[in-house]
Amino acid sequence: MDLETALKGMFATENSLRSKEGILNPSFMSEGMMRLSQYVAAVEEHLAGYEKDFEIQNAAALKDRLLDKKMKVTQAEREVDIELAELKGQIKYLTRLVKSAWSQVSTIQSRVGHIIKEAQTQV
Repeated sequence: MDLETALKGMFATENSLRSKEGILNPSFMSEGMMRLSQYVAAVEEHLAGYEKDFEIQNAAALKDRLLDKKMKVTQAEREVDIELAELKGQIKYLTRLVKSAWSQVSTIQSRVGHIIKEAQTQV
């Protein structure tokens, strides 16, 4: 699944879970939670690729500046930070979205458990 599709699906699912049904209906919450986890996993696959690319590019750029161009460490690090800022920003953005989505899944699990316990005590 491409990143754009995974993000759109993740956002749509999160929005559906913000509805009255997404708060009160355990079956709806369970299905939404499952759908959300699949989209989040797809986003994380892309995130992992970005993190790998960042580490490889960071190491290569630092090597070039430190060993080949004989720059001082601070200058080399600053230049590399500037060069890789866009990729690092994408990683931070996706990391925040993924963390938030997994928090929602965890909260939904707790909510479903609470609703089930509440229903059992009312019988």
